[in-house]
Amino acid sequence: MNVNVYQWVVPLIALFYVVRLVNQYKVKKRLIKGTIFWFVFWVSISILAIIPDKITIGLANVLGFKDNVNAIIFVGVFFQFLFLYYLSNTVERLERKVTELVRKIAIEQTLADEEKKELVETDFD
Repeated sequence: MNVNVYQWVVPLIALFYVVRLVNQYKVKKRLIKGTIFWFVFWVSISILAIIPDKITIGLANVLGFKDNVNAIIFVGVFFQFLFLYYLSNTVERLERKVTELVRKIAIEQTLADEEKKELVETDFD
């Protein structure tokens, strides 16, 4: 078995990010959902780097591609679009929450200003 440089480097980089990920989770900088996602991602990248031919050829056969490179590109693009969809949904949800909070704060400030005016007016009467 011929071992290439990337087959050593990629798992080491992945190990670095997995350790970093676990440490961030421990100090509550990451949620469990994101931690699991990125853990699975880095482990998958490591496995793909260590045994690339078995995985890519098997993936190409399962998906019906003639070439394993096309299968990897297809799967990569699919996951990018999936992740983009997830991120856009998250951004939209956060925008709605921010809008709700801004409206709530504006209403509370308006009510507080009206109460102050009423107090000032009743003090002078």
